[in-house]
Amino acid sequence: MGLKDHFEARRDFWLIVLNGALFIFAFSFISPGTVLSAFVYQLTGSSLYVGLANALLGVGWFWPQIFISHVVQHRRRKMPFYRLSVFLRVGWMATMTLLTFLLGGTHPRTFFWAFLFLLFLYTSSGGIAMVPWADIVGKVVPPEERAKLFSLRQFYGGILAFLAGFVVKYVLSEESGLSFPYNYGVLFVISTVFVVVGLWAFLLVREPVHPVPERKNSFWEHMTDGPRLLRRDPDYRRYLLARVFWTFGMMGVPFYVPYAIDELGSHPSMAGTFLSVSMASQVLSNLIWGRMGSRGILTAGTLLVSLGALWAGTVKFLPEGAREYGFLLTFVAGGAGVTAINVANIAYLLEIAPSKIRPTYVGFVNTFAAPLTFVPLLAGFLVRYISYPSLFLVSSSFGLASFLTTLTLSKDRASQG
Repeated sequence: MGLKDHFEARRDFWLIVLNGALFIFAFSFISPGTVLSAFVYQLTGSSLYVGLANALLGVGWFWPQIFISHVVQHRRRKMPFYRLSVFLRVGWMATMTLLTFLLGGTHPRTFFWAFLFLLFLYTSSGGIAMVPWADIVGKVVPPEERAKLFSLRQFYGGILAFLAGFVVKYVLSEESGLSFPYNYGVLFVISTVFVVVGLWAFLLVREPVHPVPERKNSFWEHMTDGPRLLRRDPDYRRYLLARVFWTFGMMGVPFYVPYAIDELGSHPSMAGTFLSVSMASQVLSNLIWGRMGSRGILTAGTLLVSLGALWAGTVKFLPEGAREYGFLLTFVAGGAGVTAINVANIAYLLEIAPSKIRPTYVGFVNTFAAPLTFVPLLAGFLVRYISYPSLFLVSSSFGLASFLTTLTLSKDRASQG
């Protein structure tokens, strides 16, 4: 590699890091678990609508990927499709923001359904972007640097998200002088600005041209490719199974804070401490994950998720005065574990996906994962009939199953063909 090629490779690497960090930062201003949930609840007063909005985020992200993978599979360049998704995402986000100011305070019900529809379109545009984005990253970043890449994105993004928390707290407080829903509208404006900058950073990446399949399959042939690849590629099959298990392994995470408040006697303000501990664990653990291979990160992450849930299910047996602070260990383990999975999830998928059919690998597995976005809703239904600790122990069992499955994955497998 010449000096110019080396410089361009490093430039592209850091542009992708910047893209991820800024997008994490932007997304923190509409964070599903906090900001978005609070906004929808204040707007409608319905917990059901809160769950619906969060579920649509996941469904919108995953459903287009099997279709877009068919469209881009045989294309030598994928950046034009990513560019199209940029215009769509920015457009939908800007429209949501504008309607918040125009209709949110005067016609809340009408606005809510328009907002929900636009939110679905926004995340669906992200789903369109995911397949070309993953293929470009796979072409630009060598396999041995992908775990480091995703770790750095999470590291810098986590720091920015931590700082964003202070902005969110101020804007939503009475000190800002902003009333509902205009306070949330300001957060949407900030998010939109950094979405634009983050997406722009990736548009600057130089996409190399790699070989692609010479013949374009019919859509039906494309649909049958996924099951065929699962049968043929044991790592692909085991990765998908591990992904199902770790999704169920994390189903107790949204209920850690309600459990602490309802049954451990924590004051609601303790949620800030839990969040800070989790964020610190996420940021610091990236210093470790960036030095490991993607398979090892997945193994460590699933084990930590399982141990965090196990500890949450047994912390009630501690002396009463020690339970609340002992519970912090759940957020240490869970924060590091979830971050590890986020770092290695796509990195390992790119590692096992043959370069010529990488879009098929990415699109099929992500579309298959779409129903998993309803797992938190299932957990919310389940916790009405069993105790919180029982839910956590069930989660821990799934986490353990995921850990054992990751041990069967091939280590340091390079993409072929």
